[in-house]
Amino acid sequence: MDNYKPKVLVMHALRPTSRQTTIDHLLSFREHLPQADVQYLHFQQPLPQHLGEITPDLLIVNYDYLNYRFSPLWPFIKRRHKDIADRAGKVVAIAQDDFWANKLLDDWCMDWDVDRILTPIDNDREVLYPRSIKSKEFRTGLTGYVKSGPVPNTKPLAERSIDLGQRVRDMPPHLGRLAQAKARQAVVMADAARAAGFNVDVSTNVEDSFIGTAWFDFLASCRFTVGMKGGASLHDPRGLIHTKVQSYRVRHPEATFDEIEEHCFKGKDMKHEFTAISPRLFESAMAGTCQILQREDYLGVLEPWRDYIPLESDYSNMDEVLQTMKDLDKCQLIVENAKKALVDSKFFDYAQLVNAATDGILNSGQQVNSSTWDEISRCLARASKVASKVNFELHDASLYVIQEEILNWSASKFSKFVLLAERGQLSRVADDLEVNNSFMQVVFALENTDCLDWFLEAATSARGDSMSLRTAWIWRPVIPDEVKVI
Repeated sequence: MDNYKPKVLVMHALRPTSRQTTIDHLLSFREHLPQADVQYLHFQQPLPQHLGEITPDLLIVNYDYLNYRFSPLWPFIKRRHKDIADRAGKVVAIAQDDFWANKLLDDWCMDWDVDRILTPIDNDREVLYPRSIKSKEFRTGLTGYVKSGPVPNTKPLAERSIDLGQRVRDMPPHLGRLAQAKARQAVVMADAARAAGFNVDVSTNVEDSFIGTAWFDFLASCRFTVGMKGGASLHDPRGLIHTKVQSYRVRHPEATFDEIEEHCFKGKDMKHEFTAISPRLFESAMAGTCQILQREDYLGVLEPWRDYIPLESDYSNMDEVLQTMKDLDKCQLIVENAKKALVDSKFFDYAQLVNAATDGILNSGQQVNSSTWDEISRCLARASKVASKVNFELHDASLYVIQEEILNWSASKFSKFVLLAERGQLSRVADDLEVNNSFMQVVFALENTDCLDWFLEAATSARGDSMSLRTAWIWRPVIPDEVKVI
């Protein structure tokens, strides 16, 4: 067994709207574990029944999966694939937003017998994980890291078209007053910069968000961006405060934060401060954008005025900040210093995440080289092939027609469709089965791209998968740089 490659399964919940940070996060495991066979399983992805007994040496459950604890479907989702965790040699959970519905997360860690928990929150872990803290290993896992490879070439500040740019989500009240601070800071900074004559593109509206690489392109066109640590100050173990706040806002849509606090969580806010570094700290350094940050401790490596422009929490030095923004030579030096500390140092690249997740436990696997793992690998690779070698649009359209049509068919109708497809008689499907033109366009496109077998497999698996009947969203496979179909 000297040539044995440990088998690592990463469970995720990638969606069409997932941020590039999440995609890079997932891909890092295959990139930085060349000694292992790393496969990615979307929790919603239906698997053929005969492939159910997969046995990984290490199961890594990503934060986008765990964030579905906020969903009404969590009672179903948390039981899905638990049998894989039961058979796995070790289980690692990568958590984020631990402060929201933390009891559900803590209970899940115990139910799945997680061995190691990565969290970006260093303080008050005993509050967030009252059960797990007694027996589980905790390590720090940041919300974002520096992507490996050459840093993209970016324009110097003097050649950029936007002075101040940022996109910040206006966080809901149930996360407490601290969660409101980042959006408020962005708005205050934007207003002051506009008044001073700067070209500003700052928004807290969801519809103005950037998807995928468009965010980095925008950031690289900005001379300055504004930010601070993210987090929450309201402890909501079961999500009950969230439910109460949502109900109140439906009845009182114009209610202010103070009014909501008075009626929904009076006296409960600001007892804790659960904060973490934002991925944008690294994204801005890579984009060569000068950061205006609330004066704070940033990983112990950034110094105010050397690596970032400090903005006091009460905005008392706003005039000094605005005046500094006019000195582009000084600010260019700040950019270069931040890049040295965050990017060039290699202290915060994704290899650190992978090491935190796998160090000391990856080589303690069961060394089970089963044919089932190879079959699972082929099954997962076929889904990746459709999305990468063809296009995401056809992949998503295929899942949509499975969800909207095939899952509603009778067993006899579906069997006849499979028979006609396998015989190469798709031209008969429209008339014999009375399906619409949109369905036939998808099917013919799959046939033309040699992906019809995948579609039949996915449809067959979905019809026997209760999760497919409960969820309407479109899932995405992880697409490595090179997809090898075994």
